[in-house]
Amino acid sequence: MPHFGIDSYAANVLWLLELITFALSVFWRPAIGLYVLVPLLPLQTLRYRLHGYFLGDQVVDVLLLGCMIGLKLKKQHIFMRTPLTALLFVYMGFTYLSLVRGSFFLNGPLPLWFNDPRLSEWKNNVVDLALIFFVTVSAIRTKRQMGIMVLAMSVGFLLVAKGFHNTIGDRDFSAFSYDLRDSGPLGWAGVNGLAAFAAQVSVFIAGLFLLEKKTLRKMAYLAVISAGVYCLIFALSRGGYAAFLIALIYLGFTRSRILLVGTAVFLLSWQTLVPAAVRERISMTKDDEGQLDHSAAARVSLWQEAMGVFQADPIFGTGFNTYAYGSHVGGYGDTHNLFVKILVETGLSGLLLFLALLRKLFHIGWRLYRTATDSFLKSVGLGLSAMMVAVFVGNLFGDRWMYFQITGYTYAAAALAANALRLAEDSRTADTTLPESVEALEIQPA
Repeated sequence: MPHFGIDSYAANVLWLLELITFALSVFWRPAIGLYVLVPLLPLQTLRYRLHGYFLGDQVVDVLLLGCMIGLKLKKQHIFMRTPLTALLFVYMGFTYLSLVRGSFFLNGPLPLWFNDPRLSEWKNNVVDLALIFFVTVSAIRTKRQMGIMVLAMSVGFLLVAKGFHNTIGDRDFSAFSYDLRDSGPLGWAGVNGLAAFAAQVSVFIAGLFLLEKKTLRKMAYLAVISAGVYCLIFALSRGGYAAFLIALIYLGFTRSRILLVGTAVFLLSWQTLVPAAVRERISMTKDDEGQLDHSAAARVSLWQEAMGVFQADPIFGTGFNTYAYGSHVGGYGDTHNLFVKILVETGLSGLLLFLALLRKLFHIGWRLYRTATDSFLKSVGLGLSAMMVAVFVGNLFGDRWMYFQITGYTYAAAALAANALRLAEDSRTADTTLPESVEALEIQPA
């Protein structure tokens, strides 16, 4: 928890904020709930402080519910038509049926109530994430509201960086040790999850930075990116480094050749710029004899074992969220590659569906970047597309998707891009039918 002198009162303040925000979302503006919820999404250890308070451990559900009730009272649609809507419903339906299939594979009870840990995890990491997308699309209707959401995301990310610094700031990084690593406020997502989150948010904000013309905003974006780079460096995550660098190269080819030059200079001189612990972490992938280190070797063994399980049912797999309940090489509960895990649990059908989801998310951003004329809307598209590049690369090194505290921002950014795409298209239509351009258009229910 970041230290601002109110640490002992933080839980009480947060609980009161939860109740007040719920009321404001219902009876005033549904967007208020999102402005408070979004900064809390990655702060799992902070949200844990609410456990024991009335509805405290359901803070995410309570705030989402407040937004949804507020939308209904204002007679606004919750499930708007967007380029992602149909695919999201198919994804939710498929994963639930796969969850049922997994119950038979594990010889366990059917997933009918939330005391089932598998159903609870499906609800948190599939349904709730989808609801963040739908509620954001419905409640965040104007460019000004989108700007506030970006601010809320930035505040949450800066709190993550501050909490991470509070934990590791006094550690000695002159030599690598696993004891140096810490997940900070992201809790169960782990330190590699923290690095993936930092990479994703940093390149999203970088997309906004590249198209921003106002100096103060550029400086604010740069501060957020700097916080992300700090988290990346000291998280000591090779997957995080790869996700960030490849997404930067994407931004370089797409928007700014200066980024390509800067990245090339860094890659040629990085060993003189980063702490010794980072150099050792990267170089330890292979030893002097060319053998993989324990972590990399374990990944290869897990993938080989997973392919054997996959071949037993290559079409539908063993069932959603079953891998963690089995016995595997080294006692691991994860394949350390999301795509391999999806292949084992849901087969080729599930992998193709998930790849279609990632492709659609990238395409929404890319299409917005290519078609929008407003620089802010355009930058949201560029940022989302870069974020999805980082998502794809990061998940090659482990499951960084099925964590609410990581992927919540991905769906929030996607919702902003979906709304921005609609605003851009409505603006073009207005320009062809009216003698004067329309500067601010609200989204209407589909």
